[in-house]
Amino acid sequence: MSKYSKQFKLKVVKEFLKLGGLKRVAHLFEINHSQVRNWVLAYQSHGPNGLTPHYKHQSPQFKVQVLQYRAEHQLSARPAAAHFRIASMNTILQWQKLYNEGGITALQRKPKGGSPLI
Repeated sequence: MSKYSKQFKLKVVKEFLKLGGLKRVAHLFEINHSQVRNWVLAYQSHGPNGLTPHYKHQSPQFKVQVLQYRAEHQLSARPAAAHFRIASMNTILQWQKLYNEGGITALQRKPKGGSPLI
């Protein structure tokens, strides 16, 4: 569950689009200006639905697609996250690190929990 409601995010975005100023809007709503930037990018890419990120588990193929799109369009992680409706740009940065270290197999989900007892 998101810390902020979709209605709150939309209010923040509309205030920014009306008068501008990331830091001004952030101060007005007592949030980080980086968060305002994320929401504005998501809104500009997908409209109001962009303010509700997808919380599904992505396949390794999808993760590679995101990384390839980012490289082809020379995007930083923030606009790529907005484009693909990924909640945090840090997710993409983590995928990039894993992919650079171990290729597509490093992007597979790891089972949760401790190691099985034998």
